[in-house]
Amino acid sequence: MSNDILVIDPSIAGVSGDMLLSSAVDLGADEKSTIDNILSIKDHFSECNKLEVNFNNVNKNGFRAKKVEIKIKEDIKDRNVKILNDKLENCIDSISLSDSAKNFIRKSFFTLIEAEKYLHGMESKKLHLHEAGSIDTFVDIIGTASAFDNLGIFNLEEIITTPVSIGGGDLSFSHGKMQNPSPAVLEIAKENELIIKGGPEKYETATPTGMAMLASLAKVSQEVFPVLKPKIIGIGAGTFEFENVPNILRLTLGEKSILLKDEVTVIETNVDDITGEELGYALQKIMSFGARDVSIIPIFGKKNRPSHLLRVITDIDKSEYFSNLIIQETGTLGVRIYPTSRYIQKREEIMLNVKINNKSEKITVKISKTESGKIIYFKPEFDQIKELAEKYNINLRKLKEDIKNQINNKLFN
Repeated sequence: MSNDILVIDPSIAGVSGDMLLSSAVDLGADEKSTIDNILSIKDHFSECNKLEVNFNNVNKNGFRAKKVEIKIKEDIKDRNVKILNDKLENCIDSISLSDSAKNFIRKSFFTLIEAEKYLHGMESKKLHLHEAGSIDTFVDIIGTASAFDNLGIFNLEEIITTPVSIGGGDLSFSHGKMQNPSPAVLEIAKENELIIKGGPEKYETATPTGMAMLASLAKVSQEVFPVLKPKIIGIGAGTFEFENVPNILRLTLGEKSILLKDEVTVIETNVDDITGEELGYALQKIMSFGARDVSIIPIFGKKNRPSHLLRVITDIDKSEYFSNLIIQETGTLGVRIYPTSRYIQKREEIMLNVKINNKSEKITVKISKTESGKIIYFKPEFDQIKELAEKYNINLRKLKEDIKNQINNKLFN
């Protein structure tokens, strides 16, 4: 699985603990061992009178999915955090899991507790959990850890999540009523840099437990689905029936490209009332402020007017900055934004010494490599060659050819 990647997709209908658990089993985890580990939780809660777990195939708006059915009877659900921590450690010690799976369990619960501590402004020893204090929370976290451990997911280098749909409308919970998302969901998203979005329905589609587990699993939260070759897809179902959207969470285990991948934003606008000089100045300024690339393409616009398409490629986190810069410099009334993935070859810059008229000069060389490190292409910095041609009064084309031969001998001989 060294070249595998897992994509968690809560952009459809959010994420909850039971949806993650169900999708992990649907991905291929051993159902019996997962259930056995979940049932062992009951041994550490004397106030738990009943704990039953089953996985069933269901249909959500025409889509097949796996749904966990959990039946719990417990005398109390409001528990002190310290007591819960002690019981959690007892649960972890009683089941056979890898250290990575155990760390996931601890981290998920810690993330949940830290959010509650911050929101209520009190220490852990004084904090009581209401909804999250139920055994149901342990079922979700320990069950998911068991399923993912069985699949070897914790050995993956890349686990990515798409934006989380957090729902809408009002939310009623132990502290009253407010609009979605819940304070804990928002706090976990903030602290772990998880991208969230509204919808798809006026329900709570992201739960604190689901968010805590997602934060403990995903190493990257990004707007677009990454480039990969899908191998296995697991689909977990939520409880509610939505009218227009399947209430599902998708997991996609796939093989990533041997090429490096990069996430960028493409910003575009059409301009038809700007001079060539002004357009050239805008291009130069945009590049000087750090855009990845800028291009200008002649087009025909409205009423067959000759126009130009200005296209800028930049880092995702700089999208708003460059959008504003483009609007200021061109006078356009708006821009189009496309978050996208791209393949890129592994590259680096090195400094090499070259001889010109028996004198040593340093020059920057851009090198692209395969994943194994084999050099497949190199290019000396043209502006530096131009400066050296002027310095030594040598024909530019002859100097460029001579420098490339010298570099070729250094790199491949």
